[in-house]
Amino acid sequence: MDGILNINKPSGMTSHDVVQKVRRILKENRIGHTGTLDPLATGVLVLCVGKATRVARYLEAGEKEYQAVMRLGVITDTLDAEGCVLETRSYTPPARADIERIMRGFTGVIMQRPPAFSAVKVSGIPSYKLARQGKAKPLDPRPVTIHGLELTSYEDPFVRFTVRCSKGVYVRTLCADMGEALGMGAHLTSLVRTRSGRFSLDRAVSLDELADIASSGSAHQAMTLIDEALADFPAVLIGDEEASKVMHGNQISCPLSLATSSIDVARVHDPAGRLLALARVVAGTLRPELVFSCCS
Repeated sequence: MDGILNINKPSGMTSHDVVQKVRRILKENRIGHTGTLDPLATGVLVLCVGKATRVARYLEAGEKEYQAVMRLGVITDTLDAEGCVLETRSYTPPARADIERIMRGFTGVIMQRPPAFSAVKVSGIPSYKLARQGKAKPLDPRPVTIHGLELTSYEDPFVRFTVRCSKGVYVRTLCADMGEALGMGAHLTSLVRTRSGRFSLDRAVSLDELADIASSGSAHQAMTLIDEALADFPAVLIGDEEASKVMHGNQISCPLSLATSSIDVARVHDPAGRLLALARVVAGTLRPELVFSCCS
């Protein structure tokens, strides 16, 4: 069984918990996710099944969208509502315009420090394990991109907003940093991922729905084909001779339209229109990075 699943993750489960449950539902061990959601969070969790696990890194790179709620004036150790309260500050509620101004300062490419309670590894050990032992060290900040921040409602102390961002963004860190910029601190109280790349919440299935579909022998109906899931990458149709080269990992000439564009990766289709490979555009050539045995 090969394909992509768009799961509506429930609150209270880790992403690994979801993967484990789907493995049991589908009786398939080769399943991985394309971007962790914290236990508190709900929404789109994209899973790759079977041969589709090979394309996880390409799907993981897609833009993400979230709906979030942060609470002003309260700081927690995990930066979200599941942590221990470290400090409660008295403050004068900021004006809506002040919050929007701060948000504008957090758009674009910013440096963000991952939270101590995260899966980022320190000398091979997940940081959250060190944090639980009181041994966490500040993680190095790294560049991430916030494509858009929009304040949707504000009733002190709760600020609701949407965010469009690159992979690697921690929304709870964003809340904490915006709270500090406002002068009273903040933490994340609710998070829903509404989109990950091509996959949106309105098309996601719950674990119970997946179990029902699988029990009727129709699990494939909940899956997106690998080629369709990668449709954000442009497609190149090649002939038999070129297809033979690609199948053996050899580079071929790149269409001029791609060679002169800013596109990095393209799907390569054989003469029958089947997905043959993912190839990187390099100096006027298509260099196969991932070759399939003809996926539909």
